[in-house]
Amino acid sequence: MEIGVQKQTDEEKQAQPGQFNKLDDSGDKKQTGYCGFLTVEYYTPYFNVTETDVIQRIKATFLPFRPDFLNITKENPDLWGPIWINATLIFLITAIANLRQVDAEKENQSFEVGYVPQATALLYIIAFGTPVILAIVMKILGVDLSFFQTICLYGYSMSTLLPITILCYFQNELFLWLIIAYGVGNSILFLIFNLKEELDKLQIQKKYIIIGIVVTMQLSLYLFYKLVFFSYVSEGKIEMSSATQGEKQPGN
Repeated sequence: MEIGVQKQTDEEKQAQPGQFNKLDDSGDKKQTGYCGFLTVEYYTPYFNVTETDVIQRIKATFLPFRPDFLNITKENPDLWGPIWINATLIFLITAIANLRQVDAEKENQSFEVGYVPQATALLYIIAFGTPVILAIVMKILGVDLSFFQTICLYGYSMSTLLPITILCYFQNELFLWLIIAYGVGNSILFLIFNLKEELDKLQIQKKYIIIGIVVTMQLSLYLFYKLVFFSYVSEGKIEMSSATQGEKQPGN
């Protein structure tokens, strides 16, 4: 089974000589004409991946010490993975958060849909806003990596949150902080090791500026993720405990 737009044959490419080219010198796929980025066709090549491609790229995010992700995606960075990784995270956040709430409140079971807009806003802003900012900073400092390559790299780095979100079902704060720590460490190592080849070309000061940005944004993401979506259970227990004590007082 293949997903996305299938790769064009040589005959199809020859039949459309003015539409798309391969990656240009900056790593972006070019389209002729002004304001091409406002057209759907401009983004079509970035969905030109198969299911096997996406799975291979997701697997690479869990092997941070093998910095071959940029080599895998160099000729074909995609947006399909980042979009659907975050869509899956939105579903998992909503499902797991509601399951935890149901377990915590046996007598008052209700489905909370408020997690959907919260998760959608948070994840898509981070998944696409953060790498754009990072790409701009790296361009200024002299890193030869395109916007779409950076978005692809950062978007796939969020794959680490998929198993973490599922494990957040277990209501043990120590365990939750341990898996969040793992996620922070894995994602930071994945990003830095894959950027290492480009970072080594920079002066030491510029190199550490980029590393500092990566570390800061990953710490912020995972802390925000934990505190926004998976801290309410403890608060609920405190509220329930207070209410129970209040009920007992009149009978004393």
